[in-house]
Amino acid sequence: MTTLQRTIDIKLEECATDAPIWQWLREVIEKLGEDGMSSDESDTDKRTGLPIYHVTNMKWRQKMVYELNMVDKLRLVDRDLYSGWGAKPIPRLRDERNSDSCRASPKEIPKKLYSAEWLQDQMPRKYRELMIPNEDFQWLQLLKK
Repeated sequence: MTTLQRTIDIKLEECATDAPIWQWLREVIEKLGEDGMSSDESDTDKRTGLPIYHVTNMKWRQKMVYELNMVDKLRLVDRDLYSGWGAKPIPRLRDERNSDSCRASPKEIPKKLYSAEWLQDQMPRKYRELMIPNEDFQWLQLLKK
């Protein structure tokens, strides 16, 4: 969240046209919360010998590989956001072939953040237990560069 807020602050100061996209990304991550984030499985890249994380898949969540990779890449793209101290960024690979997360789906998040297919497969009682709010959260279709 700190990374996103710093990026948004810079974008707003520069009157960047993509500032609303970063604000939307921050809102997505806020609404998902900690329970909506995937865990990682540590591994070592066979070519480089460096550590790498395989992000587990959350079947209940809207597909957002591109959007979350945008946030992850901030650390690599804009070194001004970080000092040279502390942990170094480790590549996080999102792939359908990664294992599935065993983390339960969170409740009370916007319907657009759930996978439509996953929601369809839920029994009525399970669907009600999600307590999906009646808010009109807009999902942006970002153009991939």
